[in-house]
Amino acid sequence: MSRQRTFNIVVTEALNDRSMDYLRQHGRVQMIPIDQLDAAVVDADALVVRTYTQVTGEVVAKAKRLKVVGRAGVAVDNIDLEACRQRGIVVVHTPAANTEAVVDYTIAHIILMNRRFLTLTGPVTPERFHQVRKASFGRFLSGLTLGIVGMGRIGSRVGRAAVALGMKVLTNDIRPVELDYPHQMVDKPALYAHSDVVTLHVPLTHLTNHLIDRDALAQFKMGSQFINAARGPCMDAAAVAEAMRSGRLSAATIDCHEPEPPPEDYPLWNAPNVILTPHSAARVPQAVENMCNVVYDVVAVLEGRAPQYPAKGEDEL
Repeated sequence: MSRQRTFNIVVTEALNDRSMDYLRQHGRVQMIPIDQLDAAVVDADALVVRTYTQVTGEVVAKAKRLKVVGRAGVAVDNIDLEACRQRGIVVVHTPAANTEAVVDYTIAHIILMNRRFLTLTGPVTPERFHQVRKASFGRFLSGLTLGIVGMGRIGSRVGRAAVALGMKVLTNDIRPVELDYPHQMVDKPALYAHSDVVTLHVPLTHLTNHLIDRDALAQFKMGSQFINAARGPCMDAAAVAEAMRSGRLSAATIDCHEPEPPPEDYPLWNAPNVILTPHSAARVPQAVENMCNVVYDVVAVLEGRAPQYPAKGEDEL
């Protein structure tokens, strides 16, 4: 058996068949339940995870020969990057995998929140037909202001699409960004105060944990709308629910929750005019396929080659 096939590769969450076959060509693959990670990681050369596996410092400390952690997805907030760095473990991910899927989701929900289309579910009387027609309402997106917090791959493309729809775009990021369409970079208070719709596209870091809290929402334009397709902990769900009930927010779309799945007492279950989706913005088949491509970087690291997409720490963002 060749040296390549001696690698012990642990996978905790399902990948597609193509990616699993690729891993099997380069080592012995163990598909394990998440709750068995502590034992399995001890002799692992590589660990491949998705959203719900927590690669904590305690997990990393148990690994005797771990060389690489692959995250089949964009965010790496479920991996202790500093603990990996201290042990010389490379973390790789797929930062561009779901960009277009989340952009589509965001634009779709901007439209949905502003154009309330009531549907016909079967034959109706003429009276009911015209009743439903007259009850449908909305407003033009053209002329509205979209505030985008986080101008990375997703946020920058959301802005381009919004401009094409006639929206004015306000942007905010921790670093200067260059965009090829009209926009105005402002601080967060100005963005909140002047945006008809605020959409969040930031990674989860110590800077963005509960970024949208009561204080932030108090600065939002009265009757504005909010979208979170970033990470659940980036917002305070109770504060968002309060803002919905007070009218500070007139509508919201929330795809990411804390925790997941949301518990029975989740504050947003009974909030008015809120669309809740089950962390599904990226769930387009091609995007899921793209996430599984992390296996190529995992094998590259195992074989001593430079990965294409090493994860960045907070100090590198």
